[in-house]
Amino acid sequence: MIKLDLTNIPNKLTKKLQDELTEEYKKNGTAVWNRKFIREAVLGFSHGKCCYSECKLNEESKYMEVDHFLPKNHFPDDVLSWGNLLPSSKKSNTTKGDLNTQTTTIINPLFDDPKEHLYIQNYRFYDKDEIGRRTIDYTALNDRRHFVNKRYEIGTHVVEILEDICINLQKLKNDVTLNHPELTRLLGRFINLLNEATRTEEYSATLSTVILTDCCSKKIIETFKEIDFWDNEIDNLIKELEFCSLIE
Repeated sequence: MIKLDLTNIPNKLTKKLQDELTEEYKKNGTAVWNRKFIREAVLGFSHGKCCYSECKLNEESKYMEVDHFLPKNHFPDDVLSWGNLLPSSKKSNTTKGDLNTQTTTIINPLFDDPKEHLYIQNYRFYDKDEIGRRTIDYTALNDRRHFVNKRYEIGTHVVEILEDICINLQKLKNDVTLNHPELTRLLGRFINLLNEATRTEEYSATLSTVILTDCCSKKIIETFKEIDFWDNEIDNLIKELEFCSLIE
């Protein structure tokens, strides 16, 4: 889970249309939020991911549901309120159900910073406070079959790549000739790995946390700086990963 920025309300969703569709829902129970332009706009501000678990929702095997953060059964007037609609996986949305988030507070990633309430360790979420604990429980963040196994799979793959880069970098460091083409190749691999953990990518909170806390990653950064083979692009990427990461 990462902090999200709420985009502007779609131009098509005028106040008049909002009112008409809200009344339609209250009268007939119609899923008025499932209009294509609304779903696309909602999915857009989460970079195509579930706002809770960060699994990609634009794959054939995944199905996006529009979550009403304030549940529609309790707050029918907010059924189309912009900022109350969140893109969610079926698992997270089903687990959350009709939870009254006004009385039982959980993280709303549009307005709350997950860093204040959660951290990741060994591919699982842990709470820093009661809000974090409830968020984990009510959005199924630690469901092994749906989320933890996938986080473990991609996280361990990243660790293996970091180890390989680190080993080869140390070999080059001890070579007085400093083979620059090979250094460039290793730096490129490291940059590619950092790019895979930015906010637009699947499970970015997990991957950024893994990279920033991994001992090989720290050694790679230290070595590139030591041999003066650093790049400003990496500084910017590190800042991006610091934004996404959930470190204790």
